[in-house]
Amino acid sequence: MMKLIQRPVTQLQILLVLAVLLGGGGVVYGFRHMAIQLFALALLALNAGRFGDFVREAPRVLVILVALTLAFPLLQAVPLPAPLWQALPGRDLVVQAYSVTGIDTQSWFTFSVDPLRTLTSFCATLAPAAMIVLGWSLSQEDRHVLVKTLVAVALGAFLLGTLQLSSANTFGILQDIDAGPDVFYATFSNRNSTGIFFVIATITLAAVPLPSGRLWPMLAAGAGALMVIAVVLTQSRSSMTLLVLLLAFVVARFAASYLRSKRSGVLANRRPMIIGSAIVVVIGIVAIVASVASGGRAAQSLERFSQIDGDRLEMWDDGAFVAKRYWPVGSGTGTFDEVFQIDESLAYVSPGRAGRAHNDYIELAIETGVIGILVLLAWFAWLGWATWQRRNDADRWLAFAAIVSFTCIALQSVLDYPLRNHAMLCIAGLLVVLLLPAREKSA
Repeated sequence: MMKLIQRPVTQLQILLVLAVLLGGGGVVYGFRHMAIQLFALALLALNAGRFGDFVREAPRVLVILVALTLAFPLLQAVPLPAPLWQALPGRDLVVQAYSVTGIDTQSWFTFSVDPLRTLTSFCATLAPAAMIVLGWSLSQEDRHVLVKTLVAVALGAFLLGTLQLSSANTFGILQDIDAGPDVFYATFSNRNSTGIFFVIATITLAAVPLPSGRLWPMLAAGAGALMVIAVVLTQSRSSMTLLVLLLAFVVARFAASYLRSKRSGVLANRRPMIIGSAIVVVIGIVAIVASVASGGRAAQSLERFSQIDGDRLEMWDDGAFVAKRYWPVGSGTGTFDEVFQIDESLAYVSPGRAGRAHNDYIELAIETGVIGILVLLAWFAWLGWATWQRRNDADRWLAFAAIVSFTCIALQSVLDYPLRNHAMLCIAGLLVVLLLPAREKSA
């Protein structure tokens, strides 16, 4: 048992389960996040040698990107002498606040306007960093284990969401939220995060090799159909739109498998599996269509596409103004909610707080300025390059699944904030691992 727990793949399985179970909410769930972060720190401490191997042997660009992502919020929390921090854009408001409260304006202050929020953001990077540092050297078999763990966790979340929905969300909700009675939440507090979680789980399910036997493809098709239904039940318009990418990936994967089977002469043996899997998928589609036709929950989901969300446009307008105030250095990672309230337009103000910009690119520009945008572009470039490098590998479909999943995240980030919870951050770390060449045997 101890030997099993000492294996990196087992440790990462536990981290993944813990993140999805406890990390689907926002920053207000401090103790849950602390549990995930402490576990990630413990993994890094127990695997100090592997951390050293990552620094020395992992692809240089990846090591640099991980180091920059970890270091940037820490540097923003370093105190600076008064002439330096007061010269930064937007810090005149801090000087005024110091003057009103009687604090010496010549005292040292951090780059970030709220260092505690920035340190909190740094702590959120520990779990995905542990996933990448320990996962980069895993064997192909161990990576398959992690992907199957993600699918198993998604199916468990589906069961929880079904239980919640059957009680009109009066039972089993894991977060303290004002849950709508007809929305599928599972382990998340945000319908959009729930939706993209199931989209990514289905994409990776379509890519992972299945055990031999005629039953497994039909079981996988059934699991995928259930997760697609879950996406529809979230009523998340962005996630339902991403089903187009999921469908395109599944079709491409099926076509490639079909052509390979045809060339190798084993198509006849696989025909029952193909027909059975197709039947399962058709049943899922029929269930959704029937729900729409009868005015059921699927119909309610589709109705949301006719609703125009003006609040987002107003937040983007105000967010662009805030970004200009702190450009080009930013206000500090994690400080959006504090700085946005100052410049929120009276024409757009409402009883509730924005909390997020509902556009992660605007929020990133506000908090990190030009450096954060450049680091993001560097990540995009590396993701594309890593995928290109894997295009001819035997396990290339998992790499393709990873880049399609990252595309889903990038697209939803225009309207929401998919990477602002621990669950999705850990999954993103797993996707990075899938883009790296697998080793013959885990280090």
